[in-house]
Amino acid sequence: MAEESLLKGRVNKQLWLLVAFTGATGSALMALLAGALVLSTNANEQLRNATNLERSLSEGMTSYRPLHDLHRQLQRAASNQALESALVVDRRGVVLAASNSALVSMPLQHVLQLPAEQPLKAIFADCPAQDGVVACLNQDRRVFLGPLPWLGGEALVTMRQFPLALEGLGRFGDRATLITVIDLRPQRNQALNFVLLVFAAGTLPLIFGCLGLLLLVRRKLLPELLNLAQIDALSGIFNRRTFLETAREVLAKAERVGVPCSLAVVDVDHFKTINDQNGHEVGDQVIRHVSQFLAGVGRSNDLVGRLGGDEFIILLQNPSAKAVQMLERTRQQLQVTPLRKQEGGVVEIELSVGVASTAGASGYNLEALMGAADAALYVAKDRGRHQVVCLELESPGEGSADDGWTVRMA
Repeated sequence: MAEESLLKGRVNKQLWLLVAFTGATGSALMALLAGALVLSTNANEQLRNATNLERSLSEGMTSYRPLHDLHRQLQRAASNQALESALVVDRRGVVLAASNSALVSMPLQHVLQLPAEQPLKAIFADCPAQDGVVACLNQDRRVFLGPLPWLGGEALVTMRQFPLALEGLGRFGDRATLITVIDLRPQRNQALNFVLLVFAAGTLPLIFGCLGLLLLVRRKLLPELLNLAQIDALSGIFNRRTFLETAREVLAKAERVGVPCSLAVVDVDHFKTINDQNGHEVGDQVIRHVSQFLAGVGRSNDLVGRLGGDEFIILLQNPSAKAVQMLERTRQQLQVTPLRKQEGGVVEIELSVGVASTAGASGYNLEALMGAADAALYVAKDRGRHQVVCLELESPGEGSADDGWTVRMA
């Protein structure tokens, strides 16, 4: 059916969008988790490398070699490794040796003011004041610099105290602080490249997996799910929600191509009495019996739905005169085809029908059509039930429902 194709098309579109979103989101999450794991592992590795570097550089501080040997060792380390800068500061806060010769003999407070040495400030950020920088030298610290310091960063600044034993210095028993700044950008870029690779490599398998699941859902589950979602369990025709959704789409398409449509609201006459006299089980049989007859009205692209209780709704792609003829024929056929009860006996069924068409004042607006058809239904009940009424065909002015009848709402 055309309306079923519309519904399937809408569901399929949503499924395709869900597959694309799930694949991209799953791959992105995988890449983020892998990136976080890689960055965290890399940060731990850099901390171990920093510890090994500190031990290596500390040999020059404790080997009783001349101070200039320590100075050259720091320079070689800075030229051969990812070490950006290194300096040894004594207890007074004076730089004894550094990878940058210009810093030697300079007070640490002045070093921290140099633009090229700004990374060093991070390790002294917790010091209470400028005078407290020297007091902070007795602490061992490691600080990552960058937007995600808990997962590593662009640089690692370390500070650690070691015994000071240099030839000719004469400060036996003193301690000095080794401060290093290590460049982590190469490792960070490698980690980011790995994250991008994981995203690219993970997207295709995830999308293919989602596609496989989509095909399974479309072939095995979608027909059953659509049936459960759109079919009224008791009557076997469209439920209210599905009818209204599909009717809006059909009316919009009909308006674009200029196809006339008619909407009918159908009510089972004296349904409460049928229930009271025969029981609710027979009442359910009546609903199913009427549904089968109404489903045979019109062509395959017409819609039939149950609004609730004993009230039904039909959208016919026909002008009002032809729709009334078809509905009247169905009403008469149902009248001469009573429901045979399982325990014996029959239940005679009569219908009251109100019809409105797109040629009237309602146009192709579904809510307006339902209101006009509902008004015609109450006129049919006012006239004694058992009939089909279309006020548009009876009124003096085309599309007017004012024919002198008083519509009784209760």
